[in-house]
Amino acid sequence: MDEARTEMRSRTLYRPQVDSTQLRIDRVDVRQTEDELTLILGAAGVHIMLLRLRYDGWVDEVINGAGSIAPGPGAWTLIGQELSLEFGKQAVTALGFPHDCRLYLDVDEDAIRRARAALLEILQCACFVVDTAEGRITG
Repeated sequence: MDEARTEMRSRTLYRPQVDSTQLRIDRVDVRQTEDELTLILGAAGVHIMLLRLRYDGWVDEVINGAGSIAPGPGAWTLIGQELSLEFGKQAVTALGFPHDCRLYLDVDEDAIRRARAALLEILQCACFVVDTAEGRITG
């Protein structure tokens, strides 16, 4: 009985980190210049994904760790610490990310707020569901 309880507790406590369908992100950076706004998502010191809005033409795009560039997602959600991005066929092929790319943001609340604000600006043309301090909003 104790083994079963320990196993259940382990699955409950560590589920987001060991779920193989989610990438774990431990770093969120936002950079803005005159020309662009970029959200950088990283893990273990490596850039995993960059979401960028180029102000010239208002083009949103995603860049993987290898530097490949593709159009941004058509839809996204940020619920708690779970970010889901829905990529089109061209982006899936170019970037190597799954169509339904799920990321676990293992960062503090301030980093979540920065990521949320950047995503709302960068991916403003995409459909979204996002939790805010005021409640859940959709667009």
